[in-house]
Amino acid sequence: TKFNKSLFHILIELALPNVSNDFVWSTQQDQQNGTIHDIIGLKFENDIDQRQLRILEEITASGIVPVDFRYYENPFATANNETFLAFVSNIDKNDRTIYMQPEDHMEYMQKLIEELDIYYSHPISEKLTVDNISTGLACVTKYEGIYHRVVIKENHISTCIIICVDLGITEKVQVDEVHFKHLLNHFASLPCLAIPCRLLDIEFKHIDYQMSPETYKELSNLCQSGPFFVESYGQVNGMLNVKIFDLDRLCLNDIVVQKGLAFSSSLQSQMTIPPTIVTKNYKLQRYVKRHKEINEKSSVI
Repeated sequence: TKFNKSLFHILIELALPNVSNDFVWSTQQDQQNGTIHDIIGLKFENDIDQRQLRILEEITASGIVPVDFRYYENPFATANNETFLAFVSNIDKNDRTIYMQPEDHMEYMQKLIEELDIYYSHPISEKLTVDNISTGLACVTKYEGIYHRVVIKENHISTCIIICVDLGITEKVQVDEVHFKHLLNHFASLPCLAIPCRLLDIEFKHIDYQMSPETYKELSNLCQSGPFFVESYGQVNGMLNVKIFDLDRLCLNDIVVQKGLAFSSSLQSQMTIPPTIVTKNYKLQRYVKRHKEINEKSSVI
């Protein structure tokens, strides 16, 4: 058997650059008729493990984000007079906010969550344990068993309040029951993937400044499906004012008033057909250019 690069080997390398290094290649000549055969074999599992470890080490080498790091704002968060497709990721009954995830960003979200879980579940990440929790710190921890990017909103002696920036979920946790790990630059290039929204001209009925359990349950049922058309009317106090329409063009703003869940501050109730959907993926690219380059290397983790 002799080892060299046949035309077949070269073509495979060109077609499958991310996996070709996981195989050994050889050619073998038939002693009877002189025919040359290409032979492909999978490398030993240890070789693949070593390659994966190198990728994890590259991610580690990207470094921990600075203490004063702040997540980038989602490009859609300041949209005005534009419409995009999105899913509802969470409804915060305390501040009566609806968090939306643009459909255009769902691919990034899936890839991010997969990479976070793979990297931070590996022993290599144990040296990134956060020793001192501080308000405003961007870090990583588990929420419902899966690693997510978070920020420490409030820090108390035995408890802290965290925000899962890609879900829009705020959670109070016991400090001694949660394992916080430092956020690496590799995972910091994406902006927050959840956008805080308020329904335009709508004030939800509330009890002690919170949505009532009945209102919360009914609103959650209305927002279960998706995607929805989100019609933006600019940002006020960090919230994107919106009208939300389902695919049948029924307006959520109108429905919550009709069901007695909220009041409308608008003088006129107007059913509006959403305008043409726009995309801001071109703006997202500036945040993910470096992220995608490293992703190409880490796609075999």
